[in-house]
Amino acid sequence: MWADRSRVDPAPSHTRHRPETRLTVSASDAVAPPDGRTRYANGERRRAAITDAAMEVFAEQGYNNLSLRQIADAVGVSHTLLRHHFGNKEKLLEAVLKRREETESEWRATLFAEHGLLEALPLVMEHNATIPGLIQLDAVMRAEAVNPEHPAHDYIVGLARRFRAAVRADLEGERDAGRLRTDVDLDLAAMQLTALIEGVQAEWLLDRDVDMAGVVRDFAEHLRKA
Repeated sequence: MWADRSRVDPAPSHTRHRPETRLTVSASDAVAPPDGRTRYANGERRRAAITDAAMEVFAEQGYNNLSLRQIADAVGVSHTLLRHHFGNKEKLLEAVLKRREETESEWRATLFAEHGLLEALPLVMEHNATIPGLIQLDAVMRAEAVNPEHPAHDYIVGLARRFRAAVRADLEGERDAGRLRTDVDLDLAAMQLTALIEGVQAEWLLDRDVDMAGVVRDFAEHLRKA
């Protein structure tokens, strides 16, 4: 799934979790400096680093079957430090999902503003092929969150609805610009596009030879005004 394009806080891309990405606590982390502002900045950097590492752990192992202690071990920090920054596993998941939603939002908003939906879609899919860890996180979270009891259920449902609404609005913009066929049902096309994107990304996670950009480009051409 794409990040919410209404968010504009950029964050670095992520890759799949590897053992060498485990965090270590430096002396500066263990001994707080006297300057309160420095302590706060160091704490925020540590929290962001833990969130990024936890994102990769959730992408590989999911959420349901992990305890906070297991996550701490996989990330490479103490259970105490993880609880200090996040309190519990649910709060850590909230931080991970927020971080995911913020990631890459700015460049995607710019891309859609400059090129329009039909031209931008294949470019987004080309980029998504370079961030397998984030795409896997999306797939895992969506699969687990179908359970209404999952702590991310409402968040994922809301994100999916916002995404579909954004696609519909972009399709309307394409129609107003004269680039979309006039007979296209906007609601139906928005549903088809979102389903296609989620489906082709799932196929790509299983088989990296799948041409995500090509599949989406072909569908976009069917919508484009001749």
